[in-house]
Amino acid sequence: MKKGIPYFLMILAALVLLVQNHQDVSVGDMIFSSLGLDPWTGGSTGYHLPVIAGLALLVAGIFGTVRLYRAKYPRILSWILLACMVVIYAFPLITRAIGSL
Repeated sequence: MKKGIPYFLMILAALVLLVQNHQDVSVGDMIFSSLGLDPWTGGSTGYHLPVIAGLALLVAGIFGTVRLYRAKYPRILSWILLACMVVIYAFPLITRAIGSL
């Protein structure tokens, strides 16, 4: 198993927890609800657990990837951040297009 795969999977899992569909519902909320867990610590207030978990995974995944690949790819951080922004922006558009089929 290559060294960078766990970091890539952490970034991918973080993006799954953080993105919203075209109805402004977080995929992390849907995952937590399907597991029978409340995504909020205090009902509909308090801490939003999917966002906390997603941000922790995202920071750890980006840190590990950058640390591992910066010597070979000096601009890796810029590319990872750009890719994350594209995924977060494009996901609602894609789910809207798929939902209208």
